[in-house]
Amino acid sequence: MNLKREAIASEVLRLVEIMQKLRSPEGCSWDRKQTHQTLAKYIKEESDEAIEAIEKGDVLHMVEELGDLLMLIVFNAQIGMEKGTFTLEDVARGISDKLVSRHPHVFGEAERGMDPEQVLAMWGELKVQEKAHRGKVSSRMKEALRFPSAIRLTEKVQSEAAVVGFDFPDSSEAFKKVREEVDEVGAHLSQGSDADQKLVSEEVGDLLFSIINLTRLRGIDTEECLRKASEKFVGRFEKVEEMVNGDFSGKTLAELDKYWDQVKKL
Repeated sequence: MNLKREAIASEVLRLVEIMQKLRSPEGCSWDRKQTHQTLAKYIKEESDEAIEAIEKGDVLHMVEELGDLLMLIVFNAQIGMEKGTFTLEDVARGISDKLVSRHPHVFGEAERGMDPEQVLAMWGELKVQEKAHRGKVSSRMKEALRFPSAIRLTEKVQSEAAVVGFDFPDSSEAFKKVREEVDEVGAHLSQGSDADQKLVSEEVGDLLFSIINLTRLRGIDTEECLRKASEKFVGRFEKVEEMVNGDFSGKTLAELDKYWDQVKKL
């Protein structure tokens, strides 16, 4: 059993690594341009082909088509990871949790040995409960908290609140909140070394949250916005480094700022 587990894990990991390579800058141009939306039609096509293989009892064809479906799942998970919304781990955890919760007669305290009709009746009740839970805005927010990217999860949480009207009317109002949070951070920092680090961290978090509110309402991709800002910084810093011939030793911040201003003017 352990050998089988290792073999399965090894092959799934190999598939994930292949997909990461295909989506990398050194990978395939076609694979790199795909999105969740463009892959949707392929999921349907491969599902139909898998069904055809099953109906024909063609096991070899079935293995191939199920492999294509698995590839599309990994493909979508890779895109999700790149966007910071979900990973293959989230997909696997989600379905595993659902299977356990849907089978309390196997994994829980429900009566053992249910016949198929009793199982179907129980599933109907569980689905009703799950639907009611998913219908709560706070439940969807909690699901978003699992996103790998803090930026993406914040955008999702704010968007869910906006659906029920709990949102700023426009970006100018959101900007007022940014100013308010900046002042609160400043108030703590003015205490110098006596400032409570936990409170400073909390206020900075509120500031970042308010900034994402602003970018979301302006239709700005926060992730891309921050990435471009970092790229711009690196580009300017590279020119400063050239100006000092790669030697920063003995240079004061004031001197480096002068070089930086020269680069900005250029």
